[in-house]
Amino acid sequence: MSWIDRISVKELQQKSTQSAPAKMTPGLTGEYDRELREKAGLHIPPPPPECMGVEGEYDPSGLAKRVAIALDQDPMIEDIGTLEIVQTGRTIAFKGHLADQVILDRIVELASKVDGTDRVDVEQVEVKEGGG
Repeated sequence: MSWIDRISVKELQQKSTQSAPAKMTPGLTGEYDRELREKAGLHIPPPPPECMGVEGEYDPSGLAKRVAIALDQDPMIEDIGTLEIVQTGRTIAFKGHLADQVILDRIVELASKVDGTDRVDVEQVEVKEGGG
């Protein structure tokens, strides 16, 4: 199972309608994904950063999907069946538990680099050092 399968779509749909319209800022790192922004610009109107799908199309869970792809592509991060990804506007939240703070820090780092991420929330992640 990949990270895409860890996106909590039901919660996303419930909360995304409450989000205020986003500005076209790149997010936490200050860097745009220029290729994705060009693809999104082909759509009228272009989708906001949190709704840019993997090919620039409108997708209400686009940011979560792009974070999932970033996690899948990182060799340090394995598929962790105990975490979910939840997108609320431009915030990416992780829920669940894992056994290593270093892995959680890497997940936060990767999610922060995805164009459109304004915040990464790990308040609902429990780190159980030692695997127990």
